[in-house]
Amino acid sequence: MICLERRWLPYDRGVTAGWVIGERFAMLDRIGAGGTSRVWRAYDRQLGKYCAAKLVRREGPTAILRTVRERALRLAHPHVVTPYAWYPADDDVLLAMELVRGGSLETLLGDYGRLPPAYAAEVLDQLLAGLSHIHAVGVVHRDVKPSNLLLEPSPVGAPQIRITDFGIALGDDGMRLTTTGFTVGTPGYMAPEVLDWNRPGPPQDLYAAGMVCWRMLTGAGDPEVRQPIGAAPPGVPRNLWDLVTGLCAHDPGDRPPSADAARGALAACGLSLDFPVRTLGGEPLQIFDHLGPPPAPSTGA
Repeated sequence: MICLERRWLPYDRGVTAGWVIGERFAMLDRIGAGGTSRVWRAYDRQLGKYCAAKLVRREGPTAILRTVRERALRLAHPHVVTPYAWYPADDDVLLAMELVRGGSLETLLGDYGRLPPAYAAEVLDQLLAGLSHIHAVGVVHRDVKPSNLLLEPSPVGAPQIRITDFGIALGDDGMRLTTTGFTVGTPGYMAPEVLDWNRPGPPQDLYAAGMVCWRMLTGAGDPEVRQPIGAAPPGVPRNLWDLVTGLCAHDPGDRPPSADAARGALAACGLSLDFPVRTLGGEPLQIFDHLGPPPAPSTGA
């Protein structure tokens, strides 16, 4: 068994396929990257399953690992991906999470463009359900956007989203879930009050959720800062567009008071999916496995 004893950095320096971290996680292939992190497909020898292993830089006291553990337990939810295990190494940490194989909503939008209103409503409902849960335990995500919404594969197109990347999530105690990174969100999805240097809160996540739905219904790219919503695209029900407009209101007082309230308004729209799901042009909408078969893990001794 090869065991990495000292340092491994978030940019994969010294980390290659075949390394084993913490005598537990066999690194197989890199499947994603961010500003200060890399995500690998790994094999968890202890649990005998594949996982996503995110390598991030850990700054500050070792208490941050305790924070990660406590937050991960509090955030557990069907529409949320959080670490189930972690391993420190000097200034760095590996966060092990469930492996979600269907790519992201960003990928789906790139493949299909504008999505059917009922499909967008279903994704929005699942997103709001996840946000309702994390807000209830005192956490604000702060970076809700399509690339942070992962999808499970589905041959009939039924969406099952998982909110991920809590690297800049802020709790009610003012601590981030991890101390990686220096940004506080992605500009087009950031609520105007946060851009004006107010402390982020749940209304920021609702604004971002509205912008995510705006993208799904319009097929547009990332929103501009303080993006005007405009008129409803053809075929979008007025009550659904009114909800999106409310979520994206520049004044947080004009947004729904909570994710649950927004879900109630969404349910009142009365939209439901037909299966198999088809695009607006009639093409089958499928969510494919984007990872493919994993490399064989080394069993080691």
